[in-house]
Amino acid sequence: MKILHIPTGGLFSDGIGTFIYSYLEYMDLSEIEVTILATNKPLLEDKLKFQVLGVQIVEIERKKSSILAYMREFLELLKVGKYDVVHVHGSSALMSIELFIAKIMGVPVRIAHSHNTTCNHILLDRMLRPFFYTLYTQSWACGEKAGEWLFKDKRFKVIHNARDVEKYSFNPHLRRVFRTTHSLKENTLALGHVGRFNIQKNHTFLLDLMDEMKCKQKDVKLFLVGEGEKVEDVKRYVKERKLENSIVFLNRYSDMQSFISAMDIMLLPSLYEGLPLVAIEWQINGIQSILSTTISDECIFTNSIQQLPIDNVSTWIKAIEDFSYINRLEKSRENIDLAQKSNYDIRIEAKKLENEYKKLIGE
Repeated sequence: MKILHIPTGGLFSDGIGTFIYSYLEYMDLSEIEVTILATNKPLLEDKLKFQVLGVQIVEIERKKSSILAYMREFLELLKVGKYDVVHVHGSSALMSIELFIAKIMGVPVRIAHSHNTTCNHILLDRMLRPFFYTLYTQSWACGEKAGEWLFKDKRFKVIHNARDVEKYSFNPHLRRVFRTTHSLKENTLALGHVGRFNIQKNHTFLLDLMDEMKCKQKDVKLFLVGEGEKVEDVKRYVKERKLENSIVFLNRYSDMQSFISAMDIMLLPSLYEGLPLVAIEWQINGIQSILSTTISDECIFTNSIQQLPIDNVSTWIKAIEDFSYINRLEKSRENIDLAQKSNYDIRIEAKKLENEYKKLIGE
């Protein structure tokens, strides 16, 4: 079986890239040949982790200025590759480009996979919708809201953003090591955020929050994990507000078990989300978390998450001030059990996806 994955926004170590990697890591690839089309120039480390699994990476940039060149190269890739499945990941009808070429090239299984609840190109999306609905053979989504956004009243299948429950469970030893390394006192409240530096993740809200916390002279530190086009802007704002001693940029931080275990509260004030992977990881770890009400509550399967509006930082600060320590080890164990019951255990879900592919091509 030959499968081509296409994350239309590019191959990165977060979001859709993480989703694809997580599933491939736990699938039996001995009888499956997997290729990923990177529509950007991915970092070497992002390519290497897939190549270790035996996955081939093909790079064809999907630039607005050269979309016809991209289509020609993509058509040639399909001609040579002779794929059984083309699995396109995105958040809008702009996936029509890949799905249309896959259709005219006779790819039997064409999956449109929705990963968000809105998109950046609303007008183009609206124009392409009627055409888009004629191109895919399967409609999948990371959650109900993401499916309803892209497929409206049409049928779709939910593929859960599952995670490795062992990899994200709470670890008290790793907590101590991280906090010692970063000179955090016992009573220092550590706030964490994981997300690509873009408009969607709403980092300015976090800066406003820390500004106000600083005025209240609270012993609080905010740790930011992620990269992206807005990172330098955010760093500049941090300097302008004189928050350098209160905010730590961890950039690409791969040891999420250590990071989440070391934090006291996780924050996600996104303007919109499909079904955030990080919310699953945080619940597995048992950490108390605050998410914006703009995020679908489908990602919540425990009582570790609180949702608040993002029209005022004061409500978030009040929630942070009301924080009280819990037995994280016990809470993590309890939440892992709930994750497995809610279809968020990657070992179980990867096997289901593997069987679904086989069923689709008639094996």
